[in-house]
Amino acid sequence: MADTSEEELRILDPKTVADELRKHGPPRQITMHGTTAWLVSRYDEVRDCLGHPGMSPAAAYAASQGQTTPVSGLFEDTLPGTNPPQHTRLRRLLAKAFTTRRVESLRPRVQEITDTLLDRIAVDGQADLVTALAIPLPMQVICELLGVPIADRTEFHQWADLMLTPPLDPDTAARSQDAATKLWTYMEDLAEARRKAPEDDLISDLMSAHEDDRLSHREVVATARMMLIAGYELTGSFISNAVLSLLSQPDQLELLRKDPELAGRGLEELLRHAGPGILVVRFANEDVEIGPVQIRAGDQVLLDMDAAHSDPAHFTDGERLDLTRDSGMHLQFGHGIHYCIGAPLARAEGQIALESLVRRFPGLRLSVPASEISHSKNPFIRSLTALPVEFEAQRPAG
Repeated sequence: MADTSEEELRILDPKTVADELRKHGPPRQITMHGTTAWLVSRYDEVRDCLGHPGMSPAAAYAASQGQTTPVSGLFEDTLPGTNPPQHTRLRRLLAKAFTTRRVESLRPRVQEITDTLLDRIAVDGQADLVTALAIPLPMQVICELLGVPIADRTEFHQWADLMLTPPLDPDTAARSQDAATKLWTYMEDLAEARRKAPEDDLISDLMSAHEDDRLSHREVVATARMMLIAGYELTGSFISNAVLSLLSQPDQLELLRKDPELAGRGLEELLRHAGPGILVVRFANEDVEIGPVQIRAGDQVLLDMDAAHSDPAHFTDGERLDLTRDSGMHLQFGHGIHYCIGAPLARAEGQIALESLVRRFPGLRLSVPASEISHSKNPFIRSLTALPVEFEAQRPAG
């Protein structure tokens, strides 16, 4: 059983067990830094862990134990950081912001932002798609949805990078906490401004809910802060991952070029094959049976998403990208009550970005070999630090 007596919840470093990852074996115990945890890698058992009420996200488990939550408290008093009944109340209120109808109404604006971003690089014939499209597109969308000035996005990106970096050493932990504090102060000031002068944005809506005693002030600020980071960081990572996968496999890119409508179905395959979630942490808040093993209350569980998404029991030749594959059952957005509430918006942004790139730049290609593309060092999230591409330069309109 894991030690839960420390004041701060300890998330173990998966790099120490790299040789155990991406293997399709039964749930098994592993040792990281002398501490025992469970590694779950088969699709069915990963899905069971994600949906089991006895399994908590790390932040929710830490809160239940009176411990400091991971990621510098980013998920405290938010959907990923709570369990029922608080989670049920929060989800009911936030579900109104991400209905299919509302997301569909946002599509024209997402397309407009995408076209503007691509206009900026069209005349150059080259770009870094991480900074030119993958990050600014979801950043601008979530900022507009929340009512956050887009001019502040550079600071947000820096704060997000620091907060999402695993605090595996004291210096990193200190920088992460400093970024968390700055972002909290910013969102608290913005929430107060919206309370005094509401506008047509989500923070104003959340403050209205607060006035009706349905959300505490802390929940409003915490939710807005979490949504700001999760609303662009993970979607941006997925967009750049997906483009790299397509440019690295010309046969699949050609399929998309011939049939742009394939982007809808192919998006699910790209999420399975190149989604941002590599590893997910859960803690057992009670004794839980997963497959052939019993996981004890307090045990830490590491879910190997890459292994689950290439499990031969569910995905034939799962290491290969196949846009015609039916991958709708992937777990990139989670499963059960903690299924990502922003999934419809993330899908819309990803689909529009990919369709627009393929349509606008038919000769799009990598500027460097795929092996030279630099990746983030975060062991939990698959993301790129840069994605240099080139294409035929286009004359400016008019």
